[in-house]
Amino acid sequence: MNRLSIVIVALCALLLAACAPSQQTGEARATIAMMNAPAQSRIGGAAEAVQTELEDRADAPFDFVSSFTMRFLETHNDLFHSRAAPSAARIARTQGADLAVMIGAPVLEREVAESRDGSSRRVDVSVALEAQVVDPRNDSVVQVMRTRTHQGSRVESTALPLPEPEHDPTVQALAERAAPELASSLLAELPYLISSLLIGSSGG
Repeated sequence: MNRLSIVIVALCALLLAACAPSQQTGEARATIAMMNAPAQSRIGGAAEAVQTELEDRADAPFDFVSSFTMRFLETHNDLFHSRAAPSAARIARTQGADLAVMIGAPVLEREVAESRDGSSRRVDVSVALEAQVVDPRNDSVVQVMRTRTHQGSRVESTALPLPEPEHDPTVQALAERAAPELASSLLAELPYLISSLLIGSSGG
């Protein structure tokens, strides 16, 4: 009889444990669709750099649509000017994401000055990154975060081709330098924003 009682108690404990909600699984993890946009101010690789920074931080309470998927969708949607936010929202909805985050460069300046003999040139660059958070339910930009302006220079031979500003190596380097700063801002602000939006959507 004692053995039967022990078995019954053990079975009840297992049933209760199975029915009880897990704290880990009960915590909602929002999904973010992060993209290089608006298209007129994009820097190739900026969104990937910010996303990688966030993915490497264990305390980031959200997941991401895959970078491969987002790069494909960026090239197949109108992300220019006033169409950027609605297109970003539509992308987020089709991917089941809770928010869209557009990563662009509100500051991208490049000045090129050649030497007197024309054999070399100095390239001065200024870059700042910006994150625009879009609510996919209403296509609206609900928050904007921006880094400080990062500056850099290089001197090179004029025999080298001068790439487009977006693909300029100094522009790319400065964008990578700014990415951790923007990631930190997103990590600080997004959890509260996600919580308030999800509560609002549930009518709480």
